[in-house]
Amino acid sequence: LKPYRARAVYEPRAVLEEFGTHIPDDVEIVVSDSTAMVRYLVLPMRPAGTEGLSEEELSALVTRDAMIGVIPVEYQKRV
Repeated sequence: LKPYRARAVYEPRAVLEEFGTHIPDDVEIVVSDSTAMVRYLVLPMRPAGTEGLSEEELSALVTRDAMIGVIPVEYQKRV
Protein backbone atom coordinates (compact mmCIF):
# COMPACT_ATOMS: atom_id res chain seq x y z
CA LEU A 1 0.00 0.00 0.00
CA LYS A 2 1.06 3.52 -0.62
CA PRO A 3 2.01 5.29 2.62
CA TYR A 4 -0.80 7.87 2.35
CA ARG A 5 -3.43 5.09 2.29
CA ALA A 6 -2.34 3.76 5.67
CA ARG A 7 -2.12 7.30 7.09
CA ALA A 8 -5.58 8.11 5.74
CA VAL A 9 -7.05 5.69 8.27
CA TYR A 10 -5.64 7.42 11.35
CA GLU A 11 -5.18 11.01 10.13
CA PRO A 12 -7.56 11.53 7.21
CA ARG A 13 -7.85 15.29 7.59
CA ALA A 14 -4.06 15.72 7.30
CA VAL A 15 -3.82 13.45 4.25
CA LEU A 16 -6.66 15.28 2.49
CA GLU A 17 -4.98 18.61 3.29
CA GLU A 18 -1.80 17.34 1.59
CA PHE A 19 -3.86 16.71 -1.55
CA GLY A 20 -5.16 20.29 -1.39
CA THR A 21 -8.54 19.54 0.17
CA HIS A 22 -9.43 21.41 3.37
CA ILE A 23 -12.27 19.88 5.35
CA PRO A 24 -13.64 22.25 8.02
CA ASP A 25 -13.35 21.09 11.62
CA ASP A 26 -17.15 20.99 11.97
CA VAL A 27 -17.40 18.32 9.22
CA GLU A 28 -17.14 14.74 10.47
CA ILE A 29 -14.80 12.45 8.54
CA VAL A 30 -15.52 8.72 8.70
CA VAL A 31 -12.93 6.32 7.29
CA SER A 32 -14.09 2.88 6.18
CA ASP A 33 -11.82 0.45 4.42
CA SER A 34 -13.29 -1.63 1.62
CA THR A 35 -12.58 -5.27 0.82
CA ALA A 36 -13.62 -7.67 -1.91
CA MET A 37 -16.72 -8.41 0.17
CA VAL A 38 -17.61 -4.86 1.26
CA ARG A 39 -17.88 -1.68 -0.80
CA TYR A 40 -18.79 1.81 0.36
CA LEU A 41 -20.47 4.60 -1.52
CA VAL A 42 -19.56 8.21 -0.84
CA LEU A 43 -22.34 10.68 -1.50
CA PRO A 44 -21.14 14.27 -1.85
CA MET A 45 -22.96 16.88 0.19
CA ARG A 46 -25.45 18.91 -1.82
CA PRO A 47 -23.98 22.37 -2.51
CA ALA A 48 -25.83 25.38 -1.15
CA GLY A 49 -28.02 27.10 -3.72
CA THR A 50 -28.81 23.99 -5.76
CA GLU A 51 -32.28 23.29 -4.37
CA GLY A 52 -33.98 24.20 -7.65
CA LEU A 53 -31.65 22.25 -9.95
CA SER A 54 -32.83 19.21 -11.87
CA GLU A 55 -31.21 15.79 -11.48
CA GLU A 56 -29.40 16.35 -14.78
CA GLU A 57 -28.05 19.73 -13.63
CA LEU A 58 -26.93 18.25 -10.30
CA SER A 59 -25.19 15.29 -11.93
CA ALA A 60 -23.19 17.68 -14.11
CA LEU A 61 -21.62 19.11 -10.94
CA VAL A 62 -20.34 15.78 -9.63
CA THR A 63 -16.73 14.93 -10.41
CA ARG A 64 -14.67 11.80 -9.77
CA ASP A 65 -12.95 13.49 -6.82
CA ALA A 66 -16.30 14.43 -5.30
CA MET A 67 -17.50 10.84 -5.60
CA ILE A 68 -14.48 9.43 -3.81
CA GLY A 69 -14.88 12.05 -1.11
CA VAL A 70 -11.72 14.11 -1.49
CA ILE A 71 -13.30 17.40 -2.52
CA PRO A 72 -16.68 19.02 -1.96
CA VAL A 73 -18.93 19.71 -4.95
CA GLU A 74 -18.75 23.37 -5.91
CA TYR A 75 -21.63 25.36 -7.39
CA GLN A 76 -21.65 28.93 -8.62
CA LYS A 77 -25.04 30.22 -9.68
CA ARG A 78 -25.05 31.85 -13.08
CA VAL A 79 -26.77 35.21 -13.07
